[in-house]
Amino acid sequence: MKNLEIKNNVSLVNLILPKDSLDKVSDEMQKAGAKGIFQVSARGSILNEGGFLAKMFPPPAPEQCLVQVLVPDSIKEQISEVAVKAGRIDRVGSGAIFSISCDDVRHSTQFPLAESLGDSSSNGKATMEAICCICEKGVAEDIAQAALSAGAPGPTVTYGEGGGIRDKIPILRMTKGPEKEFVWCVVDRADSSEVFINMARAGRITEPGRGFMYSIPVTEGIINVSSTVTNSSHGASMEQVISALDEIKGGKDWRTSGESKSSTLNTTFLRDLVGLYCVVPRDHYSEVYDAILDAGAPGVSTNFGVMADKTGEGEETCNEEWALVYTSLSPSSVDKVTESVIQKVDNLGIDSFAFYTLPIPRALTYLGG
Repeated sequence: MKNLEIKNNVSLVNLILPKDSLDKVSDEMQKAGAKGIFQVSARGSILNEGGFLAKMFPPPAPEQCLVQVLVPDSIKEQISEVAVKAGRIDRVGSGAIFSISCDDVRHSTQFPLAESLGDSSSNGKATMEAICCICEKGVAEDIAQAALSAGAPGPTVTYGEGGGIRDKIPILRMTKGPEKEFVWCVVDRADSSEVFINMARAGRITEPGRGFMYSIPVTEGIINVSSTVTNSSHGASMEQVISALDEIKGGKDWRTSGESKSSTLNTTFLRDLVGLYCVVPRDHYSEVYDAILDAGAPGVSTNFGVMADKTGEGEETCNEEWALVYTSLSPSSVDKVTESVIQKVDNLGIDSFAFYTLPIPRALTYLGG
């Protein structure tokens, strides 16, 4: 394909923000050099600490937005600092920001990607994990509550489509809709196994047709997503109390002292996969979706959102609709599937797109048998 650029030393910067801080944070990130700011509508998940009536009639889940942007490592720190300041993400309950190192990025010259200021690379050790569970519509709340009960800070739920080889059989496609919910949370690595397994059990992920879940290493981040709501008259929330104890104790190990955690699951995990992500205009997502399946991928998922970059003229937001289409593959299949999809993109005449890959050390789904 002509005009295809390949870049290394690029990270995917993710933010989870309440609606009221979204525009300010996006504006400041673009001023700092970020381009291609992809916004996906989402909802938060909270534990209700109120009494019986409060639990019977819980408040509505808070509106959120998942923001993702590909950023060269040479400017990642400055863009992250601007986002934290604009969204006051260092405060409890204000949101989250975390970075994931991409294996590589391929994009067209027309795709909005910030210019690198040097050759610096992201060699930070992964101290956290992002966990994503893709499930049938209506199941996300149970999975989110299981994550919260295991200690995960407020999971975020997004919406989209997903399917697999079964969906290429027409009679089966009639019985199962493509709508999916995606439950996201970011936790310390020490807590990731417990949270992962609790989410898997709640979603019954090891049963046929229940979904797919995976984890991705996170190199750095600040996670201050709201996790609880209470009617208590106390001067501090439980999140603030726990945060203060973390600081006093010098870490989070005290949270699990004296507890016997059941961090095992009688199943086989998929190990060392690669996530292939394709960012394309929404008008063409279905062709890319099918091309991924036709190339041999076992399944594919899609989130929809907008590129909320400002235009140069009048500083108006363009709000173009885009799709993030992705799959999980064995390392040996990545090049074949990528080349097949790039050929499809070329045939369709799409002039603005990007592909990137992320490591998936652990995944879980029904394996048959």
